[in-house]
Order: sequence, then structure tokens, then C-alpha cells
Amino acid sequence: MDPQVENIAVLTDTEADIPAEILAGENLIYTLPLRINDGTHDYRDGVDISVDEIYRRQPEEDFKTSQPVVEDILEMLKKIREDGFSKVICLILSEGLSGATGLMRILASEAENMEIAVVSSRSASVGVGILALQTAEYIRSGMSFQEAAQAAARLTRDTEVFFSIDTLEYLKRGGRIGRVTEFIGSLLNLKPIITFSREGSLLTADKVRGSKLVRRHLIDLVRKLIEKEPGIPFNLVVCDGALRPGVAEECSRMEQELLAMFPQCRRMLHGKVDATLAVHLGPNLLGAGVQFLKSE
Repeated sequence: MDPQVENIAVLTDTEADIPAEILAGENLIYTLPLRINDGTHDYRDGVDISVDEIYRRQPEEDFKTSQPVVEDILEMLKKIREDGFSKVICLILSEGLSGATGLMRILASEAENMEIAVVSSRSASVGVGILALQTAEYIRSGMSFQEAAQAAARLTRDTEVFFSIDTLEYLKRGGRIGRVTEFIGSLLNLKPIITFSREGSLLTADKVRGSKLVRRHLIDLVRKLIEKEPGIPFNLVVCDGALRPGVAEECSRMEQELLAMFPQCRRMLHGKVDATLAVHLGPNLLGAGVQFLKSE
């Protein structure tokens, strides 16, 4: 740990979809595995089960997800403390989709020899991932614990992500569909573009006819947001959950197009959907978003 940096760690979870190669170079970010159950076995996301296995088994099996068990969280906090950190900023899956944030608040209030700030992410996937990465960057820049926690809370309001999925079937199965039920165009080959409300629940932001137009539509949504905030620095994110041939390539193409369109972006995060989110969203997801750095 850099002796010039206050001893603050960032705790996120596997659904943040931060690539392993990025995490390998991060000494401030810790990742908590979420839990998946197939009715017989309990798995830890990214440890005992992979997203590819979820996609392979999903058509015939009904998976459920759950928040981390208390023992997992306590073990992770113990490791963080042993690594020399006494303060933690927690950024995990939106409260609108999971009870994990509430559980973290309870455990934070009971933690000994450790100060924990639990920040509602109001997001998922790379939306959470870019929150964790930017918060770690603020810590490295010299922000105090309180300053970094406040900056993280501001970032949650200035981060917006959009996802296109093939079907609403898996959201319905898991009971996470929320206000996405407003979308009724499945019989017309309309693909829903999903985002998050200010409370962190899912809602339909838009729709597009056919998968071939999804990439362009996601780029347009991001472009419109950036054009509304001229001169504000920002990070970009893209994400894919690929099963159908060409989806990963489509996401890489979207990444390159966004970088060509907005070369001034501070950072681009390209994530792959984890097993937990795959349970609820199904395969062939494409996502894109922007995080404004308004406090800079």
C-alpha cells in the first residue's frame, strides 16, 4: 500500500464486471463473490461457476441468485483488515435489485476496528465497476475517507448505463423486472433498452427494432448525454454478455466507435457480464454508458 495514501480500501462484488487484468493491477479494490443456486448446489460467482456455464445450462435449468452470506462478508473484511486497511468504501449491486447493501450496512455498524461507508450504487455491472475504479482513483489522489465516500455518492448520481437484452424471460423468472413491465413490444421484435431509476430499480429507457440497430442506438444514447454536459470530463463504459456469434465483436466495435467519437474521455471500461447478472438478463447483452466527473 502506498504510504502516501490513507488506508482506505474499496469493496465491490462480482457483478461489477471489472476485468481480471484490471483487478490484478488494483491494490485498493476487493471483490466479493455473489451466490448462485441451481436448486441443488450453491455456487460462488466466478469461483465455482462461470458465466459460460450459466449460458449453457440456462435454457433447461432455473437458477436463483442471493446476496453474499454473512460469513463471506466477514471473511473479506478480515482480509482487508489484515492487508492494512482500516477504512472501507462499499459499492455493490443496486439496492433495487439486491438486499446486499442493507446487509452491509448492518455489518458495517457492528464492525470493530474498521470504519465502513456503504454507498448506494443505484447501478449494476460496469456501472458499479466504474464507480469502484474511479473511487479508487480518488483515494490514490489523496482524498480523505470522508471526501472519497462523498465523491463516490456524487458519482452514483452522475453515472448512467444502458443495456439491451434479447428477452425479458429471465428478468421475469427472477422477479427483478420492476418497471420494465411497461415494455410490451416483444411480439414486434422490439428490443428493450434498460437503465436504472434514481432509486436503483430497472426501467425501460427506450426500445429498438431488431438486434442489428442496438449498437447504434446505444451509442446515440451516450452521445446525447455527453452533448448535454459540454466541457465536463467523463469516463465511458461498454459491456457484453455474449452467446450468439458476433456479440462480443459488436461490443468491441462499439467501444472503438465511442473512443473515436470522444477521444477526450478519461477512461474506457469494457466489462463482460458475470454469472450473477447472466442469471437475470440472459445471453447476448450489449451495454454502454457514461460517468461524468462533475466535481473535477
